Amino acid sequence: MIGGGCHQGKTEHQVWLENHKRLVHRARREPFIAHNMKKYGKLPIWVAIEIWDFGSLSRLFAGMKHQDKTQIASQYDFASGKELQGCLRSLNFIRNVAAHHSRLWNINVLEIASKPKNNEYWHSLKNNRPFFYYCSMQAMMRVICPNSSWALRFEELIKSFPEIAAKTASLSDFGIVGGWQAWPLWEYESRIK
Repeated sequence: MIGGGCHQGKTEHQVWLENHKRLVHRARREPFIAHNMKKYGKLPIWVAIEIWDFGSLSRLFAGMKHQDKTQIASQYDFASGKELQGCLRSLNFIRNVAAHHSRLWNINVLEIASKPKNNEYWHSLKNNRPFFYYCSMQAMMRVICPNSSWALRFEELIKSFPEIAAKTASLSDFGIVGGWQAWPLWEYESRIK
């Protein structure tokens, strides 16, 4: 549900459209929004998406036709649109935890996505731990921006994690498993050469 409230007899689509309208209104003074609204009276998708929150994007995907979801999912090496839909919901959960400055490193992910069947390393991960979703992000980053250094920055961040005395906090609580840096998923061109 959008906004966590009652739909009061409205369809998911109607609720989504109301949320979109609210986001457009909130951003109405942004020059790119004002320009498109004045000139065309509406926003093309590539403009509208700039003002959406992650939940809006996730819910838009959930409401798409099955064949469209499947086509998009295949671009990111997901077995089905349903698999990508679950991943997007989980990433929205992760994003919300981080955006509200809540504890993320050992959180129990409540919006659990299914494990992809296409690579065996996914099966060594717990899909209720954050690292599983960082692997999902990395898989998508390899498609969206193959030359991104995000993987290296993530690895550096993990290396800087302090091991606290008596192991009261550990990377295993985050869901990290040994040898993850060697997985093809985390390979980075400059590190390989």
